[in-house]
Amino acid sequence: MDASEKRRFPRLPIFSAALITRAGQGWLSEVRDLSQGGACLGRPRHWQPAASSDCRIYFIFDQETVIGIDSRCVREGSDDLGFAFADGQESQLEALLYESRFLDKDDP
Repeated sequence: MDASEKRRFPRLPIFSAALITRAGQGWLSEVRDLSQGGACLGRPRHWQPAASSDCRIYFIFDQETVIGIDSRCVREGSDDLGFAFADGQESQLEALLYESRFLDKDDP
């Protein structure tokens, strides 16, 4: 069984800016794909693994549309990071998935 068959929610490939924050630190990144349960982001150059994997990700669609989601880093690859969204954020997740429909899916 490959990874796509194990996922609870289908992934939507997108390209958007994001800011990952944790314990007073922040890293700019890009969103590579998104689902109702989590997201894959590019690994920032100066990313520092930490004992706490709890983060807040700000998905930046434009100057007026920024959506913050509480998340947990569940995978650290050499060039990307996997995040699972925390429970209890249904309205933010709905807004995030709604806004992501308007992105150009063909950008790098």
